[in-house]
Amino acid sequence: MKKRLHIAATATLFLGVGACGGVSSVFTPIGAEIPGLTRAEQELFEEGKTVFATTEDVDEGLGPVFNGRSCGECHSAGGVGGAGEDLVLSRVTRIGAGSGVSYSDLAELGGPVLQRRTIAEIDPTCTIAAEVVPAGAEHVSRRITTPLFGAGLIEAIPDSEILKNIKSGDPDGITGVANYAVSPTTGKHQVGRFGWKSQVATLEHFSADAYLNEMGITTPVFPMDLLPQGKALYDVVPEPEDDGGDLLKFSNFMRLLAAPTPAPATLASGRGSQVFTKIRCVACHVPTLQTGTSSVAALSNRPVNLYSDLLTHDLGMGDGVVQGSADGSHFRTAPLWGLRLRTFFLHDGRATTVDGAVRQHGGEAMAAKQRYESLSAADRTDLLEFLGTL
Repeated sequence: MKKRLHIAATATLFLGVGACGGVSSVFTPIGAEIPGLTRAEQELFEEGKTVFATTEDVDEGLGPVFNGRSCGECHSAGGVGGAGEDLVLSRVTRIGAGSGVSYSDLAELGGPVLQRRTIAEIDPTCTIAAEVVPAGAEHVSRRITTPLFGAGLIEAIPDSEILKNIKSGDPDGITGVANYAVSPTTGKHQVGRFGWKSQVATLEHFSADAYLNEMGITTPVFPMDLLPQGKALYDVVPEPEDDGGDLLKFSNFMRLLAAPTPAPATLASGRGSQVFTKIRCVACHVPTLQTGTSSVAALSNRPVNLYSDLLTHDLGMGDGVVQGSADGSHFRTAPLWGLRLRTFFLHDGRATTVDGAVRQHGGEAMAAKQRYESLSAADRTDLLEFLGTL
C-alpha cells in the first residue's frame, strides 16, 4: 500500500553477530543456511534471502525518509546478512533526552533513529528534507550495523540459559544485567538478546523495528508512520504498507542463517585461546550457550559458540541512550563469532582493529583490559591470532 503524502511531492536490515559453528563442525559457507534443514525450511530460507536483498521503492512504502532501501544494503560484510561494510553508509544516529523515568525517545521530533536519506533521490519533485539532530536531543550516539549470522540460534537460547551468567561477588566486579524486552504484539516480557543493548528478544520484533526505522515501512507490528523531523506528513491512522508477509520472510531468512564456521586453528591460535581464558575475557564473552527446544529441529538443543553472555554491562563507554531496561551506560556483550569478517568494532565503529577495541574497554571490563595490556608481546600476538579465527 502506497503512503499518501500531504505535501507537494509525487510520490535485508538488523543486529549483530558473527564463529565456532553452532550446529555442525562441517564447514558452512558464509551466508548459507544452517545445516540440517528440511526441504520446506530450505525453501523458506531462499525465499527470505531474496526478500532480504530486494530493493524497496516508494510504491512499496519506502520513506519518505530512510537509511537504506534493502536489508542487504547494510548487511553485507563477509556475505549476505553480515555487518556493514561502509562506515558512512551503514552507521546510523540514535538520539534521546533525559534519563531514568524521564527518558524520552523524542518521538515527537522524529523518533530515536535519524533517517539521512529521502525519496527525493528517487523522485526529484519531492521536497522532503533528510533528518538532522534536533535541538531537543541531549544524547547523540552513532551505531554500526551488527551482523546477523546465527541469529536463529541466538533466538532459540532460553532465558534461563542467559540469566545463569549474571554474577555476584565477581573478583573483577563483573555483574551483567538482562534487558527484559516487551513484545510489541503480545506485551510479553522476554530476555532480550539482539541489538547493541539486547533490547530486542525476537527476530520478528527486530525485523519490524528495522523496517520502520531504517526504511520507513510500516507493518502490523508497528502500523503508525514516523514523523520525519517531527512533521506529520501522513494519515494519522494505522495503515501498514507491508501486511506482514515480507516481514515473516526475512525473519525466516535470519532465523535459518548459519553461524560462521571458524577458520582453521593454528598452534598460535590454540595458545591464544588459553590466554583468552587466563585473562578472563570469558567472564563476559562466554564461549558457548545452549539452545532449547525449537520447532526447527536444526535449532533444537544445540551449542551456540557465540562468545557472549548476551547480558548488558557497563563498559565505560556509555552514550546516555536508554533502550528497554538498559540504561545509558550499558551495552550487550558483543558476540565474537564472525569477528574476522568485521571491519569496524564497538557500538559506534570507533575502533578499526581488534587490538584497538580491546584497549578501549573500561568499566566492568577494566581488569581484563589491563591484563591484556600487560601481556607479553608473544601472548598478545597469540591472543589476536585466536580472535582472528573466529
